[in-house]
Amino acid sequence: MASSLSKGPVLSAIRSSNSPFAALYSKTLSGPAAAAPCQRRPFSQSSQRNGYRGLPENISIPQPAQPSMRTRGRDMARADLPQDIGLLPGTFIRPLWRDLPSIFHQPSERLHMEWLWVKSAFQNFVALLAYCKWINKGLPLGLKERRQVALDLHKTMYSAFAAGDSATLRKVCCSGLANQLNSRIAARPKGEQVTWDLEKYIKSPATFFTGVRVLADRATQIPELPDSGVRQVVLRITSRQSKGKVSPGNSTNNAKQQDCTEYLVIQKLRWIGEEGEWRVWGHATPTTVEDLESPFFARGLSLADRMEAMKEAMGAKK
Repeated sequence: MASSLSKGPVLSAIRSSNSPFAALYSKTLSGPAAAAPCQRRPFSQSSQRNGYRGLPENISIPQPAQPSMRTRGRDMARADLPQDIGLLPGTFIRPLWRDLPSIFHQPSERLHMEWLWVKSAFQNFVALLAYCKWINKGLPLGLKERRQVALDLHKTMYSAFAAGDSATLRKVCCSGLANQLNSRIAARPKGEQVTWDLEKYIKSPATFFTGVRVLADRATQIPELPDSGVRQVVLRITSRQSKGKVSPGNSTNNAKQQDCTEYLVIQKLRWIGEEGEWRVWGHATPTTVEDLESPFFARGLSLADRMEAMKEAMGAKK
């Protein structure tokens, strides 16, 4: 089941957005508030010949005052709020030990990744602390609850997908992932039943012998929307799962067990002072050596250069 979600159309859909906040702005700027540019009406040549040569050829029609971004956000229905804002740019996801660059063959890349791991962990914690205790005073950090919340959502999502429970999927998943999973449910042959069971969590060194490990916990304000933000947690989950199908007219269930390593992303949105619930955003992929060329991880860039790259990726470049 995990491999079926981490490949194919689901992953391509949730990873395809290069501008994670584009959907947000398209939602909030649509409708009457997104007025067309100022229209200009030129005078005809006959009018100019009749004594209007001293007047400007073009006259701008004044536009009514537009409501602020905060007003438009407050007027949106809760169900219409955008959920799939994408994985926050610059999220470093540490690969498994066996997938890290070799210290003997690629020492520079390996040391760079180790440095990024330490630096991002420190920066993420400072940013989270500021988000919860300074920017949004009174928000709980919830550090102890993160892993259990992820495990509960992980199990609920797969169980609902196997049972064809669309309502539960829309409750625990972001809209994009829920739509993809419900489409796959609708595409099943009539009468086919899917089974899924969690055999156990594999307590390996990759998860500090717990079955789940937090790799990134990031929080940030949403540009131009006061008292609004997003928090995302990336977790590595190692588990043994069994998945099977029961075809119509055949009661045999050929369930197969599989050991899975998943990078699950859970997300919580805050919109105009209202805190949302944790949802599954989808699956992510670990940071690779090729990703080190990104402006978010590349060496030799100033803070200003990185911030400019962040603005471009978030669709907020002026």
